Amino acid sequence: MIPVLKGRIGFAGFGISNYKLLQTLLKKSFGSDFFVSDKHSIGDDAKLFLREKGVEFEENAHTSRLMECDSFVVSPGISPFFGIGKEIVDSGRPFTTELEVSLDILNMKPHGTVIGITGTNGKSTTVTMLSHILSRRNKRVFQGGNLGEPLSGSLEDSYDFYVLEVSSFQLKWFSEDTHRFHLSAIINLGEDHLDYHKTFEDYCGSKLRLIGMTEGFSVVPSSLSESYSTHLSRPDNVVTFSMFEDGKFSFKDGLFRIGTKQLSTLILPYEGLHNYEDTLVVATISYLMGIPPEVVFEDLKSYSFLSHRLQLVREIGGVKYYDDSKATNAHAVSSALKSFVPEKTVLILGGKEKDESYRELIEQLKRLKLVVVLGSSMKTLVSMLVASGIKFSKASSMEEAVRICADFSCGGDSVLLSPAGSSFDLYKNYAERGKHFRGIVDSLESITL
Repeated sequence: MIPVLKGRIGFAGFGISNYKLLQTLLKKSFGSDFFVSDKHSIGDDAKLFLREKGVEFEENAHTSRLMECDSFVVSPGISPFFGIGKEIVDSGRPFTTELEVSLDILNMKPHGTVIGITGTNGKSTTVTMLSHILSRRNKRVFQGGNLGEPLSGSLEDSYDFYVLEVSSFQLKWFSEDTHRFHLSAIINLGEDHLDYHKTFEDYCGSKLRLIGMTEGFSVVPSSLSESYSTHLSRPDNVVTFSMFEDGKFSFKDGLFRIGTKQLSTLILPYEGLHNYEDTLVVATISYLMGIPPEVVFEDLKSYSFLSHRLQLVREIGGVKYYDDSKATNAHAVSSALKSFVPEKTVLILGGKEKDESYRELIEQLKRLKLVVVLGSSMKTLVSMLVASGIKFSKASSMEEAVRICADFSCGGDSVLLSPAGSSFDLYKNYAERGKHFRGIVDSLESITL
């Protein structure tokens, strides 16, 4: 039995991760008394499964029945500072997450190397890049966690490597900082999810917990090791990298330095400073595992990027249109803008805000050719644009936003959808938003006639 799971186990939230975990726990007979609670409706297939297994459940609300449980598996999307999440924390009873329980189950048997990747931006790209490189070594690689498949659904299989994306939400709900990862990396830290964490300090503290959970090396930016030294209980297990500064693992003036080797960006089939940052992290982790940097760069020639991450959609009349819909926070937009000439860039912002300060982003927006704000949710950012005297236009729809960009752009310009907010005000998710943008751009010539 998993130590933290005691007595009647309550599942707070029943998304795909908790669903997969409950299936695993029932199969392995880890406890027999479960209760499922979800504030939304539970799907028909999931309800059928619960009834067949004799598991009590409630939907469309968390009631006092959940708080009668002895321990909890919490969906990471539930904030520990509000509502049912705060009740669970204040109860003093044990709590955990699907990922923590899955790692504990994995540790009960011989298993491959577990690598945890976190950061404000670039997690998914770094995970998929590293998985791509390891797979080309003829190794079995599980890729998942916060990205794609939850670990709990793959515990019956055996892999050489487990490359896991780990979110601040998941790390916040871990019950213990014991060693669960062999290697880890924190790519970067910037303001994000402050509506969940309440403070930037809590957000950073959650991310930095990954270092204490790592048995071997943790790869972190040199700036973090200096700013957050109090979190580094084992400085000897931290390997630092730096962007734009010299170091054993660094990127500067178009050159990567990995150990004693130097490699040029010209080797790679892609551009973008944020992509180079992810590449540096991947090359550093690979180096620690004994994979030479020249081999890593050769393998990355065949890597395919995930969708909606600063992808060129098409070029029309010398104007390039880029889809960066995955940029759901200000830090991501700031990173993307560093790859463009400000005076030749038209930017589309929009989406649900996350209680960010926007300080760095505002300074960058001052230099852009035009800012277009999509929708009506970004009230804080709009007020800052007005106060800063930044030129911007409003658009009520993506069609209108693209038309404004097309009318205002000329040859040599770039139009960038990099929203700085979640999609939930107008779209189901960032992928739907990006797909809509791409469809409009694909038909742009007929729109602007």
